[in-house]
Amino acid sequence: MKWSERFTKAGRGLAKAVGRYPLTLAFLLAAAIVNAMAIEDATILETTHNKLFAAFIVGAFLATLGQVIYEKIDGSTAKRWILSAVSAVLTGGYLWIIWGAPQFGMEIVVRTAALLSAIIIAIILVPSLKGKVNFNQSFLGAFKAFFIAGFFSGVIFAGLAIIIGAVDLLLFSVDEMLYAHTANIVFSLFAPIYFLSLIPNYWTAEEEIVDRTVACPRFLEILISNILIPLVSIFTVILVLYIGLNLRGEFWSENLIEPMLVSYSIVVIVIMFLSANLTNRFATLFRKVFPKVLIPLVVLQLVASVLKIGDVGLTHSRYYVIMYGVFAAVAGVVFSFLKPTKSSIIAMVFMAFSLLSTIPPVDAFGVSRRNQIGTLEQVLERNDMLVDGEIVPKADLPNDDKDMIINITEYIWRMGYTEDVSWLGPNFNYYNNFERTFGFKWDDFYNDGKMYRTFYRNQETAIDISGYDGLAHMRYFGENPKENLTDAVQIVHQGNTYELDWAIEGDVHNLILKDEAGNILASFDFNQVFVRFDAIEDMEEMRKGLTNEEATFEAVGNGADLKVIIESYEMYPTGRDSEEWSINSEFNALIDIKE
Repeated sequence: MKWSERFTKAGRGLAKAVGRYPLTLAFLLAAAIVNAMAIEDATILETTHNKLFAAFIVGAFLATLGQVIYEKIDGSTAKRWILSAVSAVLTGGYLWIIWGAPQFGMEIVVRTAALLSAIIIAIILVPSLKGKVNFNQSFLGAFKAFFIAGFFSGVIFAGLAIIIGAVDLLLFSVDEMLYAHTANIVFSLFAPIYFLSLIPNYWTAEEEIVDRTVACPRFLEILISNILIPLVSIFTVILVLYIGLNLRGEFWSENLIEPMLVSYSIVVIVIMFLSANLTNRFATLFRKVFPKVLIPLVVLQLVASVLKIGDVGLTHSRYYVIMYGVFAAVAGVVFSFLKPTKSSIIAMVFMAFSLLSTIPPVDAFGVSRRNQIGTLEQVLERNDMLVDGEIVPKADLPNDDKDMIINITEYIWRMGYTEDVSWLGPNFNYYNNFERTFGFKWDDFYNDGKMYRTFYRNQETAIDISGYDGLAHMRYFGENPKENLTDAVQIVHQGNTYELDWAIEGDVHNLILKDEAGNILASFDFNQVFVRFDAIEDMEEMRKGLTNEEATFEAVGNGADLKVIIESYEMYPTGRDSEEWSINSEFNALIDIKE
């Protein structure tokens, strides 16, 4: 097929999609207009943009779902208008719910994401309900359309950006906002409409079009069978060996195991859907073996997630992790013991869980709010700190209880739940009121008598650079400073080039100045910084800002002198009761090269 014919066909597909999804286009256009207004006026971005944009995106998905349902029932024009009206009313209801919120915060974002996830799966599921295709085929068709639309949209935007840049460079000045407006049009309008144009009406489309839509391209088949499945197989062996070798008490509280198992199960489930209709040996073996491997691994993830509730209570994120674990276990059972055509059960469970997590009183945020407040009350009462509805400050607590109080209080304050806690009150500020309320500091980490430390130089005082030949801004960061230090800095003085670099051997961390021949002219032992700040106990004074004298270190060498002036310094333990500490420091190095 010639390029002109392909272009014409694509144009016809877009025009058909516009006629097929008019309400979806209207919502997308409204979202693009709101984006354009926010690009031109940042105050809109801070006030109404997020709420309006989210509502219009939800509306676009609801309108698409309404059209898919209409095509499924093969109804009259009146039914189409009814479904469109329902979509518009639901969109208005969603906007009304979020409009009263003081800000577009975490709770609205997560609820919206869960709602959109359910709608997306419903859009994919409806064509598989007694239609020409099953859910696996519908999923594959949507998967292909998503990446095709994303690829072409990216290419189009890149081409337009190059054209705009060429005009700006060669002809006349172009407003920089034009790039943002172009991206808005391409990704808010073109990309979703092009995506919809790639999904046919499965009930009325010709058999050839349906087969082509749900067929797995050779490239994708090779990618799944010869690359993804072998890689997942190797990772599975490594994962099983790791679990088998480390299945002990500490294993269940490690931060690594939970996200690793969640990520693994997501990959396996997606590959199961994509490979459902493949007949090659790798895909067939994968479908037979991996669902049965998935079930015990998901159970381990669930156990690890439930055990973590005892450490930090039930947050909304852990609510979703546990809910996902249950869903993954159901998916493993369906894949293991039911026919591939029954995979729509998995989609229905996912939709049910997604919607359940947004409906009070069993929603993620309602459950987590009650659990966190209740857990905090238990810890306070256990330590006789909550008496007659008032908090009694107390510093002599077990470290684990301090951890619980610090973490839960921070979560409650960050999520805006303090107004639901009478003994904290709506005006409680975690950073300013914590120590006065509970009797100890929120940023205290007890580790061999050491505390979390943070220092900053007082920026109101300028640095005197008189008498020095160069200044370099550098950093020292991380547990393994060899991987996180600033690259070497070159200084040119009177035609000669000098290099300021690091020399690290074991616990010795030196900042050195070398000449062109590699001779060391000056060396500063950065351990001096550690020792000075580790010895400071008056944290309140240091939080006011270091004076230049307190932040300055000097080293005298044979061929040059160095002065190090700390701009910021943070020291924190790598974990609870860990003996290792991380350092994060930025500083200026002044160089005086002797004649």
